[in-house]
Amino acid sequence: MCCVYLKGWRTMLVIPELEQEVKLQSESKSTRKELRHLRMERDSVEDTIHRLEWSLQFEDLTENEKGKLLSEHDNLLQKLKGIRCLLRDAQMQHHQKFHKVWGQLMKTGYQNSRFAHQVERFACLYCSQVTDFGLYSPNKYYRPSEDYMPHEFDVLGL
Repeated sequence: MCCVYLKGWRTMLVIPELEQEVKLQSESKSTRKELRHLRMERDSVEDTIHRLEWSLQFEDLTENEKGKLLSEHDNLLQKLKGIRCLLRDAQMQHHQKFHKVWGQLMKTGYQNSRFAHQVERFACLYCSQVTDFGLYSPNKYYRPSEDYMPHEFDVLGL
């Protein structure tokens, strides 16, 4: 980014598809919340299954205790299978709201797409059309947003 500091200019990328993408994201807030909830539930069930497997493998249990744990393990595996199906179907429906084949422009599943990484890396600013900047002064200074590490999301409540 030395160009910004030495020459005072920035790069701006115009992405016409962005306007529709933002509109669809705004409309699908409840779906994204549901997907996040399903992922958290899946993770919780998987953690419980791993603890049960650990107990079955390494703890000194009676046959009765083993039977109970195996039964609980089987029930949790069925629950996990159901959650995974719900999650897969919900993700596919969400994906197809954007583009039937490619899905979201800036996402691949839950992560940023290659295109999104390139936008972040090479464009100081991006918008859906040049006229988006029509109401701002040409002297306005655009500052970058703060970067966060994964552990900061829970700590900062993001």
